[in-house]
Amino acid sequence: MRFHVVRHGQTHWNVQRRIQGQLDSELDESGIAQAQERGLDFATMPLAAVYSSSSVRTRQTTKHLLGERTDSVVLMDELKEVHWGIWQGEMWSDIEAAEPEMVEAYHKALPHFHVEGAETPAQTQARGVAAMEALFSKHNQTNDEADVLVVSHGAIMKKILGHYLAIGLTELHKLPALPNCAHCIIDVNGNTRAVTQIAGEPVAQTPWNQFLSSVNL
Repeated sequence: MRFHVVRHGQTHWNVQRRIQGQLDSELDESGIAQAQERGLDFATMPLAAVYSSSSVRTRQTTKHLLGERTDSVVLMDELKEVHWGIWQGEMWSDIEAAEPEMVEAYHKALPHFHVEGAETPAQTQARGVAAMEALFSKHNQTNDEADVLVVSHGAIMKKILGHYLAIGLTELHKLPALPNCAHCIIDVNGNTRAVTQIAGEPVAQTPWNQFLSSVNL
C-alpha cells in the first residue's frame, strides 16, 4: 500500500513566522493555490481512504486537494502539529531572541528542552508514528496496490519520516523543513515500511539520502 502524506498549504501565520502549533490558522491565497496544484497528483487516483489532521489549515488543504471528493475524510487529532505550549501564537523572532538556548534544545532534541505545556520532540514523534501505525494496521488487509491520503503538518511529518528512515531526532535539524504541500510517500507491505518519496522527489535525490545507512537502502 502507498500512504501519501501531504503537508498543509501556506497560511498567513507561516508568512509572519508566527508559531502555529495546535492553534488554528487559515490558508492564504498562495496556500489555496498550492493545495489545488498538489491536487493534480490525486485527480485520477482512486483513494482507499483519506485522513486529515483536525486543524483548520489541514481541513482546508484537504478540501482544495480533493474538491468534491471530501465526503469520506476522517479527521484525526493525533495528526495535529507539535503542541508548542505557551509559545503558541508568539512570533518565532521574539522567542528566538528571548530563549535562544531553549529553541536550540528543541531543534536538536536535547534532553533539557522544557517549555510549559509543550511536547518534546520524542513525544511528538511517538504520537505521529502511533497514528500512522494505526492506519497501516487498519488498511493492512486491503488491496496491496491501494493508495491512502494523509494530510498533516511539517514538523510532525518530519519526525515521522525520520523514524521510518532511522534518522535520529538529534540529526533532523540538519535537514531542510518540508515545504508547504510537500508530498511524501511511505510504502507499506506487511511489517515493512519504506519511505520512497520526500517533497515530490525520490529519497535518493534529496538531502535526506546522506543520512541513510546501508540498512535503509
